[in-house]
Amino acid sequence: MRSRSPRLALGVLLAGVAACSSSDTSRRPTQEDAGSVPPTGEEPTVPERTACTGLTVGPGTYDWTVAHQGRTRHYRVHVPPGYDATRPTAAVVAFHGFGSNEREMEGLMGLSRLADTEGFLAVYPRGLSASEINDNGTDGTSRGWNGGACCGPAWTAKVDDVGFVDALLTDLDSRVCVDTRRTFATGFSNGGFFSYQLACQRASRFAAIAPVAGTEGASPCNPSRPVPVLHLHGTADPVIRYQGGSNLGPFGGTYPSAEESVRRWAERNGCTGPTVETYQQGDSTCTAATGCSPESATASLCTVQGGQHTWPGFTDFNHGGTPHLDATLEAWKFFQTRPRP
Repeated sequence: MRSRSPRLALGVLLAGVAACSSSDTSRRPTQEDAGSVPPTGEEPTVPERTACTGLTVGPGTYDWTVAHQGRTRHYRVHVPPGYDATRPTAAVVAFHGFGSNEREMEGLMGLSRLADTEGFLAVYPRGLSASEINDNGTDGTSRGWNGGACCGPAWTAKVDDVGFVDALLTDLDSRVCVDTRRTFATGFSNGGFFSYQLACQRASRFAAIAPVAGTEGASPCNPSRPVPVLHLHGTADPVIRYQGGSNLGPFGGTYPSAEESVRRWAERNGCTGPTVETYQQGDSTCTAATGCSPESATASLCTVQGGQHTWPGFTDFNHGGTPHLDATLEAWKFFQTRPRP
């Protein structure tokens, strides 16, 4: 299916989701080693989590809420079969595009299916809409994230979405046994911008990021450590342009190109070696900076020649995506070898 006008809805994901869900609204005891919500703007200290006790959530899909700045915020979690509530488990946090929501993101990526195979937690937060920001309703057509240079009401109102993620992770840590060294972020379009924001401001928690069709919009960006980055983007994207731009009008500001976004992270990560090709199939090629410090903190770019505003590997959205690159699988492969030090 094709999206609505990309000008009116950046990254609206129209993939239907038939996922079975259950609800668990009870509070769980906070784990002493899981960290806590810091004051706004301050990066938390996140100790390593080696074991969990007292947690009772089992495999399934859950819709949970957490309070942040006087609002009820929502997120979805998929817990895979075989999950052990006593053992720290990797988590991938996936941020939807502008105008979308957590259920559509789950359907777009196929991340929960991969989580079942690979044994990680899949987490899908929900952004705020204009009506929720203005406290006059719950219309979700403008739902999004404050991603530094994008997008919509969350951007213009300077919503503290980083603070929301802090609260979400603290709540998540009290419900399921999350590995604090293996927590990763990905996102589409506006969600891609926001994953860059988290790399800049929450490097203490997010081990690596994999933005898709969203560039770095954070300013300033002073991560507390090198963060591995895998950026995926189509050269013919008319919404978030591969070459960067200022085409978002009231929805956002000027943003850099995909190549410039990755170059900045190569520099931050101390990468001094040559760029090497790491993947090539059909219209899709990935390259990575080398000589980074540490070596695993590479900055990589996967380019889809002629690719539009799509999630690579998902062929039924926005004129179709490439069959030559599975963004969900490549992101997970990237994450697997890059736990937080």
